[in-house]
Amino acid sequence: MEKNEIKLYPKNEKKRKSIISNTYQTILMSLPAEEKFTKFERAKYEKEASEQYITMSDGSEVRILQTSAPEKTREDFTLLMVPGWGSVVQGWDDVLLAAIPYFDIVYFESREKGSCKLAKKAKCDLDRLSSDIKEVIEQLNVKKEKLILFSSSFGSLMVAHGLALNKFEAFLTVLLGAEARIDLPSFTRFLIPWFPPFLLNIFKPLAKFWIKKIKSEDAVQAAKYIRVFEEADAKKWQKVGKHLVFKWFWDIYEQVDDRVLLIGMEEDKYHELDQIKEISKLMKNSYYLDMKTNKNTHSTMMVDVLREQIKG
Repeated sequence: MEKNEIKLYPKNEKKRKSIISNTYQTILMSLPAEEKFTKFERAKYEKEASEQYITMSDGSEVRILQTSAPEKTREDFTLLMVPGWGSVVQGWDDVLLAAIPYFDIVYFESREKGSCKLAKKAKCDLDRLSSDIKEVIEQLNVKKEKLILFSSSFGSLMVAHGLALNKFEAFLTVLLGAEARIDLPSFTRFLIPWFPPFLLNIFKPLAKFWIKKIKSEDAVQAAKYIRVFEEADAKKWQKVGKHLVFKWFWDIYEQVDDRVLLIGMEEDKYHELDQIKEISKLMKNSYYLDMKTNKNTHSTMMVDVLREQIKG
């Protein structure tokens, strides 16, 4: 090695990891809070959970994250979380970490997310998406008497479709911020089905403006949804979105006979309150709970609600 040559990557693995970690922390500390959330911070739950890819009947593979509750504190239920369109784990960190002592957790990532490994001729319509949930439940052998289905936004549409077609049942089903159509900026709705995927990147600044100025109750919520756009897999968004972006799915909710807890956030700008109220009317066995804000539903309060519900 030459005298003046700089050794960037020491052979010693501990030293190498230390350099990377220190560099990461330096960058992280120099960013404003919103940027930390958006670009660098990894979910704490991901560090606690085991990752598994489950092969679907069409050959595609979906990612799940799992944790098991300790014997001393467990409630003897499995919490299957189906998050919304493009959601990242970090947005649910507080809920997931608070739920670990009480529930076995399965965090499910659907086909529009970057983690999914789609088969070459994979279908990506709503029927296929709800079948993925069914197949995960079956492969993990979760009994309906021990299952809590918790979904948010677009995830609620997938779960409602599965319930309507009797693909699965649960002891408790919770639909948070349910929607009859994916909520996207108008320009994105038109881009997804017909334009080359790379154009999504060009319109990201507009999407960020839409989220920050129109659809968020605070900077934390804005940062969370901006990260969804930052990590969007444009090709997968197109594959899934072309089946869904223009359709309204009111009829799906009308077909659900199961008892369902519908949760609204009446101070939240992102989720359309009128849609949730209309869905509540259509689902004859539903009951409605207003948790006021997006912040509340993504906090430990959400776990308290789930625990109260299973105790009756």
